[in-house]
Amino acid sequence: MPVKLILMFSLGFAAFEWLPAFFRSESIYDSAQACELSQASCLQNNASIMLSDNIVHPLQPTTMTIRWPELPEETDTLLLTLEGHEMMMGQYQLQLTRQPDDSFSGELMLPFCTQDAMTWQGKITSDSGSLTPLYVSLRMTQ
Repeated sequence: MPVKLILMFSLGFAAFEWLPAFFRSESIYDSAQACELSQASCLQNNASIMLSDNIVHPLQPTTMTIRWPELPEETDTLLLTLEGHEMMMGQYQLQLTRQPDDSFSGELMLPFCTQDAMTWQGKITSDSGSLTPLYVSLRMTQ
């Protein structure tokens, strides 16, 4: 018969301070400013963001395009960071690269999820860090 080992311990209030950052919940999303992404262009902070499809499907590529005229000319990439809203799926990151027409784009391919539908929320940041992030959400269905 296998032996079950149960280990119980308690962390006091002061112990929380030294826990690694991945144990703490820090939101990357600001719902008050967020754009719901689709084929229609969404405007935020003088930037235009859109997807090639209205609804994203897991493991199927969808192009994201951003036009952000206020970015410095030397900015070559943007970073999209997404997290699942209904289910913890870790962070999904995508680098968006500058195109000849000065837009930024990349192929979004989200992982498979056990739920029929899920919302992904996050932000788009520039490598300069001087501009306010763009907050976005998108819907994924099977």
